[in-house]
Amino acid sequence: MLCNWQVLVARVLGRGMMAIMTRLNGICCRIWLLMMGLTSANRLQAEEGNPVDGLSQNAVQSAFQLLRRDYIRREDLTFEELNRAALQGLLERLDFGADLVSVDEVEEKVKSGVHAEFLAPGVAYLRPESFGEGEGEMFAAALKDVVGKSATRLIVDLRAGGVGLFEEAALMLQCFVPEGEVMFKLRQLGEGEAELFVSRGAPLWEGEVVILMDRATGNAAETLAAALHEHGRVLLIGEKTQGSTVRYTELPLDEKMNLRYASAEMLLPSDGSIFKKGLVPNFELKMHRGEVERIIEKSRGKSMKPFVMDQVRPRYNEAALVHGGNPELDDYVQKSSGKKLPSDEPPLRDEVLQRALDLLTVETIVASAKIKWNEAEERTDTTSVKTDNEAQPDQRDKP
Repeated sequence: MLCNWQVLVARVLGRGMMAIMTRLNGICCRIWLLMMGLTSANRLQAEEGNPVDGLSQNAVQSAFQLLRRDYIRREDLTFEELNRAALQGLLERLDFGADLVSVDEVEEKVKSGVHAEFLAPGVAYLRPESFGEGEGEMFAAALKDVVGKSATRLIVDLRAGGVGLFEEAALMLQCFVPEGEVMFKLRQLGEGEAELFVSRGAPLWEGEVVILMDRATGNAAETLAAALHEHGRVLLIGEKTQGSTVRYTELPLDEKMNLRYASAEMLLPSDGSIFKKGLVPNFELKMHRGEVERIIEKSRGKSMKPFVMDQVRPRYNEAALVHGGNPELDDYVQKSSGKKLPSDEPPLRDEVLQRALDLLTVETIVASAKIKWNEAEERTDTTSVKTDNEAQPDQRDKP
């Protein structure tokens, strides 16, 4: 089972590795790299400390006074300018915790929906698009549909990004968490009791879930991943999330700008918080965010398979001969005339989803393999003894 993925790693990389290598081919090679962490993505480097953090309050005040007195253009350092600089620095420090939003800014919102399909026999793929209104019910309907079609493995992709609704995340979590259990809490500043989100229905899926995530995973999506992780039901693949599990409030500052800030924090059933900590994946795999967005956009209303499955270039073979064509000759003619071929540009590939699918494929093959090691050893020992006996001359034949 995927919750015991350590056992799977031991089985794949252990004694039976060579026995199943011929069946797994390139998949095992990619899984080996995944387990060893030797991916093409670079790991995040630790950020260096800010020297301002080491200053005392008196030192900070002295810096302001010295600059206002001795700076070559001290007339620029008015109290208004210092206040603006202080607000700008504060917003930068708070990062995604607070931001200024233009009143006229029209944020392009992705239409609510859930991408659902089978990527392989028994392997279902679900991707909430925005965690917008109504998406929780769509997710439950999509999950019920794939379960009815005999799904045995489930991949949930939470990389679509964006700020979502916690209420929709709760409806999705109800598909996995037993009825009556607390899924998560929301703690509002100044309120005594946290708002509880309790599962109110029987789960539709009781197996393990593979979660795909990255730094763009939104607040509601990250809450879904964190709550399932708290229940020990998931395998996390991708990048460490940024820890944006907060609810935002937006208030006007003037006729042009609004201030959007975190006003409520998500807490796990154990009262733990991942705000600004994030979730650490079991297997770290990085992709350029621009490529992820392009893949998601191109797959909406279509399929993710072209971004996961390798397409074989047409060649001159029996099938082409039957149809009276020669794809290789056609490509040569096009290339000679200066035209570009589809194979000239590297195709978009979702490497994170590829590895997740590889892992589930390996798990299925290994789980179905019935290798009786003890019997194999006994047969090997018997063969060895027999060979030794045959090598010795029969003493009874001697005179």
